[in-house]
Amino acid sequence: MGKQDVQIGNRPQPISTSYNTLYSMRHIALHLLTISLAIVMTGTGQDADYWLAQTASDYRNGTYSLALQDIEEYLDLNSSDLWAWNFKANLLIKLKRYHEAVDSFDQIIQLDPSSSQAYNDRALILSGALRQDQEALDSLDEALEINPNDANIWYNKGIILEKQKRYNDSLDAFGKATTLDPSLDKAWYRQGLVLGMMGRYNDSLQYLNLAIEQNPKNADAWNTKGLFLMELNSSEDALICLEKATSLDPSNRDFLNNRNEALMAVGRQPEKKVVLDFS
Repeated sequence: MGKQDVQIGNRPQPISTSYNTLYSMRHIALHLLTISLAIVMTGTGQDADYWLAQTASDYRNGTYSLALQDIEEYLDLNSSDLWAWNFKANLLIKLKRYHEAVDSFDQIIQLDPSSSQAYNDRALILSGALRQDQEALDSLDEALEINPNDANIWYNKGIILEKQKRYNDSLDAFGKATTLDPSLDKAWYRQGLVLGMMGRYNDSLQYLNLAIEQNPKNADAWNTKGLFLMELNSSEDALICLEKATSLDPSNRDFLNNRNEALMAVGRQPEKKVVLDFS
């Protein structure tokens, strides 16, 4: 996490838990990085090197339970290694052992109380996998006490508040995120989405436009803009947006259905998508 993601010696590269990509209101995506081996690590004994090498080998082979045992053996020798605790936490996430993953992040926080990233990652497991939203918000507030200028932590807080339907509070959090990082298109998008869910379609369009300005390939923003234009009876303009969304993500069935509804709204026949089945 953060600087701890830097590869040191022959340690397998840690699994990333920087949850900067929380596009869904219901799910958290965990992104795994490929393990690689480098030169012999300095500062640990032969036994520690052995368990790191075993961790890398077992993870690379997809035997995650064995990799977990290996990293635990390493931690028995180096119990204060923050990197190893982070790796263990993310292996536990991979194995869907979420409560234990939270315990590992708690250990990181005990070793390094200034780790805002650990509080952040802990919160996202609590909210996404364990559905403990209030505990997750408490953890994010701890992270923001340490690092109030992290736009992604504010964004993650906004996602949880949005899920709780605390829309005004979520708008405040997303607004803080975009103030800190105006290039964060997903936060502009969420503001537009929330405003639309509140029925404020005209207000939402300016934020969706800002999301698209920052990232013209944000298919969700194009799709949502199209849907809200439909609500405003601007079917022709809506169709342009929905066509753009489907061109960016042609396999998205929701986008295709939305585009077809817009086609019918302007008096055109929906396009039929031919699906070839070679099974």
